[in-house]
Amino acid sequence: MLDLMRLFCQVVEEQSFTVVARKLGISQPAVSNQMRALEEKLAVKLLYRKGKSFALTPEGETVYRHALRLNDEWTELIREIGGSERVMNGKVHIGASHIPGEYLLPIYIASFRKLYPDIKFKLSIGDSLEMADKVLAQEVDFAVVGAVFDTEKLTSEFWLKDELVFVTSCDCTMSSLRNIDINTLKENPMIIREVGSGHRRALEEALMNLGLDLNDFNIALEVGSTEAVKNAVRTGIGYSFLSKYALESADKTGLVCANVKDFCIERGFHLLSRRNKPLTIIANECYNYLAIQKSEGGGQQSIKASI
Repeated sequence: MLDLMRLFCQVVEEQSFTVVARKLGISQPAVSNQMRALEEKLAVKLLYRKGKSFALTPEGETVYRHALRLNDEWTELIREIGGSERVMNGKVHIGASHIPGEYLLPIYIASFRKLYPDIKFKLSIGDSLEMADKVLAQEVDFAVVGAVFDTEKLTSEFWLKDELVFVTSCDCTMSSLRNIDINTLKENPMIIREVGSGHRRALEEALMNLGLDLNDFNIALEVGSTEAVKNAVRTGIGYSFLSKYALESADKTGLVCANVKDFCIERGFHLLSRRNKPLTIIANECYNYLAIQKSEGGGQQSIKASI
């Protein structure tokens, strides 16, 4: 019965049998049959057609309200009695923006699996805005992104600090400089990340603090990943700003870092989840494991120096 109540909540929240069926990996008729079975058990009509969608009957609204409470109480019960007897297996699906997804999370996932070797992971990588949408759509359990999303339905928790460092190719005329004036950069070709990335948002905010924006610069190339930025800089297309984590974790051959006077780009990576929607036991265990790293350092050096 609890499974039927949980399914009913999903149907109400998604407003679509088809969407629920796709997320659960079952057929749409199977969802319809389950909803019909719940109505038969309760001897009431829960849903009625309203155009292309559907709405709750008065009885359906009452059942939905109680179903939410039952689901929350069941989750809390499992957490309280779980302890050492709970079975820690299954899959955790994490969304991530490029830097945490490519350079940080693989390390933490590996160490977490040493504690719980039966847990499997799926890691989806994209820009921060895309990952926020995936959290909202329940396509991932939670996400790690380079931007803050505190909304009515999303909540962000600070995780780790990052810094974006000026980088150019070793063949660039600026490669011999170690202390560059930002006005010098305006005429030189620049490589930036795509709209929606936390990387770009951090750059734009830092420029705004100086009364500047990207329109003041010569944007030669816009790309969708950190590795693409790195390779484009190597080929001499232009300079860019890269996460210090990305530079520490990879071969820097052909790249030169420098200081830009009075210009500091710092940002945070954040754990992103749905507000007031509890995670599964294993996803919650993984989330808490990652959250601890913000105080313990997690084996990564905390970045505090200015560029």
